[in-house]
Amino acid sequence: MDDNKPFEKLKKIKIAPKQAKQAPKPKPQPAPAPEVEPDEGAMFCSAMGGVQPIKGRSGRDLTKTPPPAPETLQPAGEQTGEAAAKEQLRRLVAGEQEFDLEFTDEFLQGHVRGLDERTLRQLMAGALSVEAHLDLHGCNAEQAMDSVLFFVRESYLMGRRVVLIVTGRGLNSPGGLGVLRQETQTWLTRDPLKRVVLAFCTAQPRHGGAGAIYVLLRKRKKSEGKVKFDRTSFWGD
Repeated sequence: MDDNKPFEKLKKIKIAPKQAKQAPKPKPQPAPAPEVEPDEGAMFCSAMGGVQPIKGRSGRDLTKTPPPAPETLQPAGEQTGEAAAKEQLRRLVAGEQEFDLEFTDEFLQGHVRGLDERTLRQLMAGALSVEAHLDLHGCNAEQAMDSVLFFVRESYLMGRRVVLIVTGRGLNSPGGLGVLRQETQTWLTRDPLKRVVLAFCTAQPRHGGAGAIYVLLRKRKKSEGKVKFDRTSFWGD
């Protein structure tokens, strides 16, 4: 080997190619946790945590309130005491009281609504004392009307409570019908007499039976307004 050529040896030496530096392997990533839906209740509580209620106002109650029970109107027949008596009297004086009527060929009966049943039974049984009577035999319709109007008016003003009107049975009338008997019922239930009449019915046989009528008048009080007895009220307009 020639010592004067030192680089000749270097040419014969094989240098291994320089290897590229390998990047470090990435660390495995943990599996993502499953998504959990947020708790709406917790979120609401969290959001409202610092809210203070307004003083003097309460929250709205969303529960359904049952509708109020309808007001029960007490029937007039069930009213008791002084208030009921005053109301009935007011209706009588004003001519507003209606009559319940029942009649056949041999029987008739009428009374203002709300009248005490015991009093009506006593009247029908003839148990109430008759204080005066009017006999219409021999009268035509117009004469009978004037007589009934005058008789009832005088009886009411004198404080009588039960009177008797004898109409006759009308057996000799056309068809055997008692015209005056039917007319008397009409007069008693029409102004002005209906303002003072409480009830009427066919009399017991000892007082004339089907040819006579018991009439129950209301009690007159001086503090009440006057009842106008007008003959033309019977005829209407």
